[in-house]
Amino acid sequence: MKNILLLLFVFSLTSYSQDTVQQVEVIKTDTQIVNFAKEIGQQEFRIDFFDLLVLGSLQVGYEKMNDTSTALGVTTLINFGDVLIEDFALTPYFRLYFLESEEYGGYGFFAEVFSKLAFGETEARNTVSYEDENFFDVALGLGLGRKWINRKGYSFELLLGFGKNLLLDEDHSSRSEGVARFNLAIGKRF
Repeated sequence: MKNILLLLFVFSLTSYSQDTVQQVEVIKTDTQIVNFAKEIGQQEFRIDFFDLLVLGSLQVGYEKMNDTSTALGVTTLINFGDVLIEDFALTPYFRLYFLESEEYGGYGFFAEVFSKLAFGETEARNTVSYEDENFFDVALGLGLGRKWINRKGYSFELLLGFGKNLLLDEDHSSRSEGVARFNLAIGKRF
């Protein structure tokens, strides 16, 4: 009889505990968002695989998050192929992140303002013929993009931007007035 009562008592406890469900609500406060952004890192290093595979150049980037919505960064391009005119370029930028930036910081859709400092060699016209000439140019532009980040701090970025060369001389026939930026980059926060 004692065993049957004990069995009924244990059975009633287990059935009672299965009926009660606790509802947990997760609220993301500003402090939680900032702490998580610090946990995955506020600095990022990335490599642009589009430039590497298609254009024969190496473009690496560094980005530092100011807060969960803004960042400063720079990319460096070294050209090994014949597709691009520039041999070397530095592109500093400022970004504003929108929408999902509250979850990770520096994540989601973004708009950027950039400048590009480019060095290279181009053909220059003189009165008789063409000759190779080194050039330096500065460009200003705007870009739009999207960045995805996982919880381990790895990122994937897609960017499209356009700008205008400011020091273009009409004697340089092989250069254009416009500058385009297209990135497909994979990075890591630290």
